[in-house]
Amino acid sequence: MEEIGVESSLVEAIISGEKTVEVRLGKPRFLKIQPGDNIYIREDRYDDSVITYSLHEAAKIHIEQILYFETFDELFSAVNHESIVPKAKSEDEALQICRKFYSKKDEKEYGVVALFFSLV
Repeated sequence: MEEIGVESSLVEAIISGEKTVEVRLGKPRFLKIQPGDNIYIREDRYDDSVITYSLHEAAKIHIEQILYFETFDELFSAVNHESIVPKAKSEDEALQICRKFYSKKDEKEYGVVALFFSLV
C-alpha cells in the first residue's frame, strides 16, 4: 500500500476530519493513485525544512476523487482552501504554506494533483 508523508499539524487535521484534500505535484508516483485506493499517511516532523521524525501509518485514507490542475492558483479557485490547509485564514495564506513545500518551477513542470479522501 502506498504511503505518503504529511507534515505533523496536517496529520492532526486529517485525523480530526478538518482536512479532506491532500495536494501533491503531478509527479509519476502521484499520478498512479486512483479513486478507490487506500493510502497510509506518514506523519513527518520538520526542523528547518528537514524531516527530523517520521511516524509510519499515522492514519489511513481512502481516495474518493482526484482533480488535476496546472497551478496552485487554479486549485484554490476550484477547491476551498480550508479543506486543504484548515489552519489557513485565507486562500493566499494556504498558497504560501503550499509554496514552502513546492517551488513555482516544479509546479509549472508537474502541475498539481488534488486527492479528495475520507479517513478509513
